[in-house]
Formats: sequence, C-alpha cells, structure tokens
Amino acid sequence: MDNLDLKNLMVFDEVYRTGSISRAAEKLDLGQSAVSMILTKFRKHYGDPLFVRTSEGMQPTRLADEIVGPIRQAMTALKTTLHHRAEFDPKTSDRMFSLCMTDIGQRVMMPRLLKHFGDVAPHIRIDLSYTSEHTARQLESGEIDLAMGFLTNLDPGIYQQQLFTDRFVCIVNREHRRLAGTSLTLEEFERESHLIVATHGTGHVIVEETLERQGIKRRIGLRIPNYLGVVSNIVCTECLAIVPERFARIIAESNPIKVMELPFTVPNYRVMQHWHERYSRDPASVWLRETIGTLFRE
Repeated sequence: MDNLDLKNLMVFDEVYRTGSISRAAEKLDLGQSAVSMILTKFRKHYGDPLFVRTSEGMQPTRLADEIVGPIRQAMTALKTTLHHRAEFDPKTSDRMFSLCMTDIGQRVMMPRLLKHFGDVAPHIRIDLSYTSEHTARQLESGEIDLAMGFLTNLDPGIYQQQLFTDRFVCIVNREHRRLAGTSLTLEEFERESHLIVATHGTGHVIVEETLERQGIKRRIGLRIPNYLGVVSNIVCTECLAIVPERFARIIAESNPIKVMELPFTVPNYRVMQHWHERYSRDPASVWLRETIGTLFRE
C-alpha cells in the first residue's frame, strides 16, 4: 500500500476501537468519506473486508484482529518519534484526551474539570468511557490516556497516584415511612430492601467484603447496572442504597434524599488516577495528570 502514514494507521485503529466509521471520523476530526477511502485502501491491500456491518456496529474480521496489534505498535513507534522533544501548550492545543472513569466519577469530577479546561485549555476535547476489566490493557495500548477510580489487580507498568479518599454511606428516600430519624440501626439495615449497583471501579468490593466478614445480611430488592438510575429509584421507592459519600452529598442537595451513616464500619477507599509507564513522559499526558492532581488531590 503506497503513501501509508500515521493518519492511515489511526483510522484503522479508531474504526477497530469504536466499531463505527462516523465515530472514528468524529474522533479524528476527519470527514466520513476520508475515513471510508482510507479503509478502502486497507481492504484492497489485504484483500479482506476487515470490518463488516452487524447489529452491534462494525465488527472486525479475523484478519483485522490479527493485524491490530502490529498496527498499534507501529503507531506507538511513529508517535514517539514525531513527538520527540515536542512541547504541549494547553492554551492552543485541540488534543482529544481519552479518560476512563465510573459514572460516579463523571458526576463528582467532570463538572469541575470541564470548567477548569474552559478557563485554561479551551480547545481541549474529552472522550469519556467507563472503567472495566479491559482498562489496564487500554492504558497500555494508548486507547485511554488516564483512568480514575478504585481499580484492583493492575498489570505491571501501570502507575498510580492517589487523588482523594472517600467512604460509604447509606441513602434513602427522605419521606421513608420507617426510617424517619437520622441514624440507622443494624436491625433496620437488615430488614429493609436494598438497591444494589453492579458497577466496576468504585470500591464496592470493600462493602461486600465487610458484609461477609461481619456476617451482615442484606435483602436485595433491586439491582441496577450503573449509578444513572440511583436517584430516580431511591426517590420513588423505600429502598436503601450504599453509595460513596461525595456522590451522596451531591445528589441530596437537589433531590428528596437523606444521607445516613451505616450501622457498621466500612474502611475508607482511595480514588486514584492511573496511567501506563509508556506515556509517563509525554508532555500532554504529564500536563493532564498534574492538572487533575492539582484539582482533586487532598
């Protein structure tokens, strides 16, 4: 394939990552026709469709799965060379940073971060995704610049820095018929129905370990996949929910929700920012980490 450059490799990688020509074009600030033309060059060169349309978007063929690793290695080598001794000016840069965090992190941290970017780096763009079991691999590959939250079992090469500590509290409907006071007994905790959030990267494993270690029972009435449904389901039911305190205080300000102390002790947990050592000296990444550290580090 003639005239292969870094942009060609980035197009292939972005289509592979997003499963969408339109989203790849948006991320790379290209027209959809330009992305399609570059993809056509790859298909012609390899004699393979590489990506096929399915109900879940553009899915890679087996050949695409085989070549994505070498392509990403080539991208890393080219970026390292091209950005050697490069400087980063947040006032003029329009770089898109890929950040990974929980939905709680988006509620607690993003408003303050975006306001700060508007003041000091008005052209910076953000691509947000959720933390998952793939986060460590995505940090290593460069798909994600920075991950924030409570992550465990990290691979070698992942650096981390503590931002702040948080603790768990209980939230209930302010008009709950049986929980009219400000304190919660263990008997009440075990008797009431609970809303459970099945999410990754929030430190809830600490809660589960504490309940098991102390032999505390919990009656699950509703299980939801993320924190987006916490407010509406707490407001319209009499369920209890265990959530991080920072999140609880924010939603209680504008909703009929009451924050209560748990009737047992749960250890605090640390919210960290994580990155891979491969990008520890990249000027833009250094600026991003220092900015977030300044804004949120206790």
